[in-house]
Formats: sequence, structure tokens, C-alpha cells
Amino acid sequence: MSKRWEILYLSQEDCVKAGGTDMKGAMKATERSFFLHGKGDFIQPGKPVIRWGGPETEETLGRIMSMPSFLGGEKYKDELVSRGLLGPVNTAGIKFIPSRPWNPTKYGLPRASAIIIIVDPDTLIPQCVMDGAIVSAMRTGAASGVAAKYLARKDAEVMGLVGASVQGRTQLAAMKCALPTLKVCKVYDINAEASQKFKEAMSEVVGMEIVPVSSAEEAFRGSDVISTATMAREPYVKPEWYNKGAFHVEISFWDTPPSALTVFDKIFVDDWYQVKHHGVDVSYRAVRDGFITEDKICGNLGEVVVGSKKGRERDEEIIFFNPIGLGIHDLSEAFRVFQSAKEKGIGRMIPLWEDPNEWLNNLKV
Repeated sequence: MSKRWEILYLSQEDCVKAGGTDMKGAMKATERSFFLHGKGDFIQPGKPVIRWGGPETEETLGRIMSMPSFLGGEKYKDELVSRGLLGPVNTAGIKFIPSRPWNPTKYGLPRASAIIIIVDPDTLIPQCVMDGAIVSAMRTGAASGVAAKYLARKDAEVMGLVGASVQGRTQLAAMKCALPTLKVCKVYDINAEASQKFKEAMSEVVGMEIVPVSSAEEAFRGSDVISTATMAREPYVKPEWYNKGAFHVEISFWDTPPSALTVFDKIFVDDWYQVKHHGVDVSYRAVRDGFITEDKICGNLGEVVVGSKKGRERDEEIIFFNPIGLGIHDLSEAFRVFQSAKEKGIGRMIPLWEDPNEWLNNLKV
């Protein structure tokens, strides 16, 4: 029996060829992970984070995060398939994601990069190593889209977006997938040129009117769904900006002040344990600082997806979704891309070893 072991390596370009930029596919994979989270068929330790200071330094000095997880699904196979959620995963993986805020301006490189490893479920030896930047961006947008599917008004027509970034693009794409009724997106960025480029890039992609606006307040007011995806270092959102029935997703940390969370009828997260463990998200700080009580956190979105908790019940409810971002989302979406790459013959096989014990013959003192 050969002891040779090979790993499928997928570059960023390979991930694109394998369908990594297909938001409808990413939405299915991400909802699959929410579903399995709601069923409890996952393992996900708290994220280890390297910081050069306190949590606030993540936006100034950067961070390195490691996100290991396992997703099951075998015992829910029939239900997953019937809901169009791609089927079981039944394996584990890890995302390694370092981020430096000055990379774009200093080096012309992305702020964040990522590598994802997926293991063979029987041996637990890596079977795939792939770029994680696309997976990370797509599943972040998709998580907001899945939340909108369950928490936003079904007749939503206007989206407000703060942050005309990479994340802004995936937020808009996912929201349009979740809410086909959306007609207009008002976008604000502190760099007005970025808003204009966003309009040019995304108008045809989503088939919507995209209107650059001159302030965050203008993006918020009159919007049915709102996404804040910025590198803001201090809060700027005012509670009086929300319409009745508004749904707000905050994927960044500092846009909304903890005091503003008192205006919401319901607040959901993706995983309250993970949010508390990280200790940065506004929902956690609002509880910590006494603006709201912990029971104001209505639950994890996976509980809504599986039906054990209720999402939106009335059109006039103002609802906040504050995800930390979960490794199980990365794993589910990466597994989708990995499976597609295998089926299409995309990527290249790289040997991990020819014989795992051969190195012992070269031991030196």
C-alpha cells in the first residue's frame, strides 16, 4: 500500500473557477451551517486571537485569528436536502486569517488574507488547502443575507449601506439574493470616489438603482434594511435614524454605540458564546455596560433557521443582527467550493509526503 499523501491546493483563481463567487451557492452553504448550528451538530471552540494591545487595536494595528470547527449533518441529511441546503459536511477544518489595516495603502495588498485547511474525515489528515479570502468575504455577506431572509420585512425595497468596500459588495449581493423586492441601495463611504466606483461596479450585478449619498444618516433614513461594513474607530449611528420595521446588520465593531441598542425590539447574534468570548461586538458591550440586559439578546440565528425561536413577528419591529463571524460558516462554504473543484478537476495535487516515516532515516544529532 502506498503511503504517499497528496493535498488538493486551490489558489484564489481556482476558487473563482470552482464557483466561489456565486452568492446563491454561498447563501445555501451558509444557511446550512446556521441550520446545523441550530441543531447543535457542530463543534466550535472560541476563536484564538493575537492582538498587539486591547480589542480596539484590531482596527489600527491588526490581528491574527484562527477559526477551527467541525460540521456534521449526516443525521439531518434528508432535511438539509429538502431545504436545498446542499447536504451534510461531516468533516472539520480551520481558517487562519491575519489582517493589517495598512496593507492597502502601504503595499497595495488586501487588508486581510486567509488560508483554509479541510481535513479528511477518516484520517484527519489535510485533504485540501485553499485560499480563504473569497470564502471569508462571501460567507460574511451570505450570513447577512440569511439573516435578512428570516428577520427583514418581506416587502423591503430600500437598502442603506455604509462602507463601499469588498464587504459592501458581498453585503449588497447577499441582500438582493435574500430579498428580491429590493430596488434601491443608498451607499455612503467616507471616500466619495469609492461610492461612485461601487455604483459602477454593482449596478448591473444586482439589477438595482445604486445611489451614492453624502452621509451615513442619509443611508439609514428611510431604509428597510441597513448594513454597516466599515473600519470606523468610533460610533456615529444615531437611534433616531431608524424607520419602523428596519433591519440592521452590523458586521463591523464600532459603528453603532451600545446605547443605541435600546431602540431595537429584537437583537440576534450568530453565536452568543462566541460574541462574549471575543468581547468586542456592540451587542456584548451593550450588555456589559448595562444599556440592555442579556435577555434582550433574543438568541442565535440558527435557532430561528431551525424554528426553535421566532424571528420577525410584526412588520413594525426594528431588528438588529450582530454577527461575530463563525468558523462553521467558513467550513461550510469552503467545503462547497472544495467539492465543486473536485467535480470539475480544478486545482493541483501537491504531495505532503511520499512516506511519512522516511524522515526518521535522516535524523541527525
